[in-house]
Amino acid sequence: MGQSANSPIRRRQNATRFCEVVLTNAKIVTRSECFNGTVQIVDGMIADISTGLTTASGALDVDGDHLLPGLIDVHTDHLEKQILPRAGVTWDPLAAAVAHDIQLCAAGTTTVFDSLIVGAMGNPERRRLLPIMLEGLGEARRHGLLRADHLLHLRCDAREPKLVDLFLAHADHPELRFVTIMDDSPRRDPNRFRYLERRKNTPEVEIEAAITAVASTADCTEDNRRRLVAHCRARGLPFASHDDTTAAQIAEAVTYGLAISEFPITLAAAKAARAAGMTIIVGGPNLVAGRSHIGNVSVRELAQNGLIDIISSDYIPASILRAIWYLAGQSDGPTLAEAVALGSLRPAEAFGLADRGEIATGKRADLVRVADRAGPIVRAVWTAGRQVL
Repeated sequence: MGQSANSPIRRRQNATRFCEVVLTNAKIVTRSECFNGTVQIVDGMIADISTGLTTASGALDVDGDHLLPGLIDVHTDHLEKQILPRAGVTWDPLAAAVAHDIQLCAAGTTTVFDSLIVGAMGNPERRRLLPIMLEGLGEARRHGLLRADHLLHLRCDAREPKLVDLFLAHADHPELRFVTIMDDSPRRDPNRFRYLERRKNTPEVEIEAAITAVASTADCTEDNRRRLVAHCRARGLPFASHDDTTAAQIAEAVTYGLAISEFPITLAAAKAARAAGMTIIVGGPNLVAGRSHIGNVSVRELAQNGLIDIISSDYIPASILRAIWYLAGQSDGPTLAEAVALGSLRPAEAFGLADRGEIATGKRADLVRVADRAGPIVRAVWTAGRQVL
């Protein structure tokens, strides 16, 4: 774990050291334990971890707050809400990207996979958003305005007739790390399609006409899925299925080589995903609320069955940290270290981010100071050793 509490903080011999930060009197959460101690950061990396306090001059006393690894959010469509705050209203892309980034940092997220829609998902207005959102993120990056590390996650609507062309326009984006194939068509699950369309107050006659049309005409979703999988494999991109409902759909996903199940919506689908060795990603809002807002399985039930690998924020940035606190607070739940790993170490491992995801020597100093005030409150954030909040 490093030197003892009474030893002087180690000093680099390199006189040109860029920056040193020492955080002490912290409840440090590593991959396996939580203990009171001190963390030394040098040049943006964790240089040393020790138990107890330090007397080194300039050390920051964090008053016994928790020190967590920065959270890694692999699925959030929060930027879309900033760009399109109301139907028919498109906000300034740069301002939207900056507001999105600030809220993520305030939630303890230091690495985010911005989950941007490719296609319309039943709303033609959304089809035009992808280049606008990428423009805002790119401009914010060029101006050095982003606090978190932003990577790209493309959520692809398999129902979109021109999906592959839309995807290929951005398939070689330098930040692209993850692709989800989303299929909410009546072909995949007519009953779920009926349920979702009724929520939109779609007339029953239109719902049944849509189901009949798909059943009797050529359907592009299968061809889109097959071609997307081929393009992802060629680029070495991880790709996921989405909203799996049945064991049969998991089996179908496995035949395509999908190794990630995002938001399985029934216990049966989640169990099948686990049996197939798939990584299971769930949404924090569902876990915190104790239920799905559209009647899907409760993530708490998945947790009780050991069917969670990664927690994402989905659409509420603060939900990952709240979900972690909820799980760690259950008498039969995981330890705090185990719960924290679901939002940091596990996504880092799943997506090959070997330089981050835990508090350990040699890792990037992505750290979050969290006070427990009837729940977790983020008080400070460091990204690669630089305090950004």
